[in-house]
Amino acid sequence: MNNLPSIKQLQYLIAVYQHQHFGRAAEACFIGQSTLSSAIQTLEETLGCQLIERENRSLMFTDIGEEVVVRAKKIIADTMSVKELTKSYKHPLSGKLTLGVIPTIASFIAAPLYQFCKQQFPQLQLVLVEDTSDRLLDKLEHGHIDMGMLALPYHTDKFHTQILAQDHFSLVHHKEYLVADGVEDFNLLPEQSVFLLEKEHCMTGHALSACHLNRSACINPFEAANLHTLLSMVEYQNGVTFLPKMAINAGILDGKNMTTKASQADAYREIGLLWRKTTGRIRDFRLFSEQVGVFVSEQCK
Repeated sequence: MNNLPSIKQLQYLIAVYQHQHFGRAAEACFIGQSTLSSAIQTLEETLGCQLIERENRSLMFTDIGEEVVVRAKKIIADTMSVKELTKSYKHPLSGKLTLGVIPTIASFIAAPLYQFCKQQFPQLQLVLVEDTSDRLLDKLEHGHIDMGMLALPYHTDKFHTQILAQDHFSLVHHKEYLVADGVEDFNLLPEQSVFLLEKEHCMTGHALSACHLNRSACINPFEAANLHTLLSMVEYQNGVTFLPKMAINAGILDGKNMTTKASQADAYREIGLLWRKTTGRIRDFRLFSEQVGVFVSEQCK
């Protein structure tokens, strides 16, 4: 037991791997370069193998060094999980919680969600981060955020997912733009009459899937970069679009001469919270999701 790597040594090794430079790694760890180099050398002696090849000012990780870094990251994550577990047990829903939210949710509920959490969890310091689904999942995987709020379905197998609410889509159009009552097959809408956001926005994929729309003649080739542009196309009677109830309830159509029709196909996206399966704050996150779930459900009614 006395001849094992220390957590600090493994952290230094990961820092060198991330920065690919001893000097920058030492700065990131707030230590001198000689201290870091000595720690890495001691680690190599403890393990009995070379982890990093050094030549002049360059370095390269050996094959076994790459493997050790992978294992070291897991060890550090598990160690942090133990610390989180004990802190969560002693002081539930306290301290800092960084929550990532995608734009097509954050645009409508970020401010009221922040206020809700301040009231419900006075000991919790909530930090909101707005970003795309892919980038949030990457940040979640690498520990840069604690939880993510996404619209589902999405590829989230790596994480625990807690569904909070169903956010139903409605057909939106100008009051003077004629749309047949009770439209059930939206693919029968007029040619190029359906306006959507760019494919990069997950709301487009969810609308297409939930409303059973395919890339048929009814889809307009124009792709809006944001909801403001999307709604301006519809407001000028160029066609129709689909919006989730969360957006409509938040007042996105206020002051606009537009109307909505509920989808006959019961089309919706799901709003979910995600967190790492290895986290030590499971108790915290479950309590958080229970309370926030009630709030989100109200925004989608």
